[in-house]
Amino acid sequence: MNWIKILKAYHQGKFDRYYYGLTPRMIIGASQHPIGTAFENEQVAYDTAYGIFEEMVEYNEDGLIVTSNYCGIHKGPVLSFTEGNLTADSIGTSFKSIWDRYGDEIISGEFGISDYDKKTLNEID
Repeated sequence: MNWIKILKAYHQGKFDRYYYGLTPRMIIGASQHPIGTAFENEQVAYDTAYGIFEEMVEYNEDGLIVTSNYCGIHKGPVLSFTEGNLTADSIGTSFKSIWDRYGDEIISGEFGISDYDKKTLNEID
């Protein structure tokens, strides 16, 4: 599943248990086919996460850009769409910050995808 569809679903209120955004690890894991599939190795995990982050930094469609908030529960950045104009700092976080916080979990395939998340993800077109 494409990360854009996941963040659009969040923006539309379909992940109503989450208030500040979705964790990068969940977005990356949900983008795997099938959902939650672990990566072959650390380099593939890093390259995939970096590629998704770079797409997020540049995303600017339908008046939506990606931004981040700090989540005290996850002790790291969470991501969401917001209406606004794209600037160099719109996303409000760095890949280093995301990787430092979530990299080990992404590498080990611990995406934090709950049954609630799976149900919501399966309802996204």
